[in-house]
Amino acid sequence: MIAPALTRRLLDEFTQHLPRQAGDPAEDARLNSLTDREREILLAIGKGWTNGEIAARFVLSESTVKTHVGRVLAKIGARDRIQAVIFAYDLGLARPNSGGQ
Repeated sequence: MIAPALTRRLLDEFTQHLPRQAGDPAEDARLNSLTDREREILLAIGKGWTNGEIAARFVLSESTVKTHVGRVLAKIGARDRIQAVIFAYDLGLARPNSGGQ
């Protein structure tokens, strides 16, 4: 398990060395399968927020956040939060230094 803050720093460093080739989010079937709330959760995951931070921001219980995160991962075909962050980066939904509350 990697701490969210460390994961964020690693991804920020990694993405600085990638060419910018963001996909068109409007055309991604996986993204289109998400509800509005699930999109919000995906963006929060992309910002490196923990379940607790997401729960506080959206006034949800952590168990509800966990349910949303699980559904997001399933719908986009991600095995874990890291893959969800990469998905968000690939579509241009998240960028380095776009984190924080």
